[in-house]
Amino acid sequence: MQLTCTLAIFACLFAADAAACNLSTGTAPFAVAAVPSAEAGDALRAPALEMVSLTRGINGRASCDASGLLTMSVEWPRGTDYKLRELGFEFRVVGGEDRLSIFPKAPVTGRVDGRRSEFVFLWQDGPPAQQQPIDLVVEVRAVTPDNRRGPPAQLRIAAPPGS
Repeated sequence: MQLTCTLAIFACLFAADAAACNLSTGTAPFAVAAVPSAEAGDALRAPALEMVSLTRGINGRASCDASGLLTMSVEWPRGTDYKLRELGFEFRVVGGEDRLSIFPKAPVTGRVDGRRSEFVFLWQDGPPAQQQPIDLVVEVRAVTPDNRRGPPAQLRIAAPPGS
């Protein structure tokens, strides 16, 4: 009986380690009309971008320990035809190799605070011994519900393994 209980406890521990990280990032898909994309003209402008933080995976037993976490801030300029809450944003790697697939393929929304929106991206990074350096240039542009795209802004994202 004790052996059975011990085995059951170990099985639960290993199952918990194997479970995927279930951290809520606040980033959600943005609904876009199924029409071809078009340039938005002067209705949209390029956002201002800031990398708030980047945390690489660590050695550990918790389900999120091997996850990387990138937080980016997007500031929406004044004097446009759209409010930040009406837009989604497209993140596309235009420089470097995106082996980790940090950014979603479709436009997303983030947490909005005034003219700023925060985007948190989570990926399977692995422990430091298995990581490669991150050196990417990401292009970010606003997307309207009717699939018009604004001009892009670019930001370099760089981090050594274990940072």
